[in-house]
Amino acid sequence: MNPLQGGWFIGLTFLVAATLSVAHLPEGRPDWIGWVRPAWVPLILFFWTLERPHRVGLITVWTFGLLLDVLLSEPLGLNGLLLTLMALLGKSFYERLRMTKGLQQALVLAALVLLIGLAKDVAVLGTQGTPVSIQPVTAAAVTVLLWLLLAQPLRWLAWRAGTA
Repeated sequence: MNPLQGGWFIGLTFLVAATLSVAHLPEGRPDWIGWVRPAWVPLILFFWTLERPHRVGLITVWTFGLLLDVLLSEPLGLNGLLLTLMALLGKSFYERLRMTKGLQQALVLAALVLLIGLAKDVAVLGTQGTPVSIQPVTAAAVTVLLWLLLAQPLRWLAWRAGTA
């Protein structure tokens, strides 16, 4: 990533996504609010692999996934592997996905987020013994809504930041 060509903006979006992923919810919140937490990092990764696939490399994604493993206290390498697979799929099909409408892109994103969430739940079940939950389904639904709201503003900001 060349910081002079908007690389700083790409890094900033990943940093904000990681921060929102690990941010704690307020104390007096209802329990159901934790279930509607979106998958911020896959959302941003999907955006950049569609918009600027040549700017986000697989090694960068894997390294960021390892950082996310440490931040979220998940098995080391889990997020790195899943995000790298997501980036690889996105890079393979980005030309087709760019030609589709926003709702179709959102449905592909929902499928990817759902698969990542289920894979995480199964891996954590095997290592830590926590049960599988419905949270990946709700995270996929909320992420789709966020995609529909944030895709255009992010495209405009990426253009303004000069991320060519």
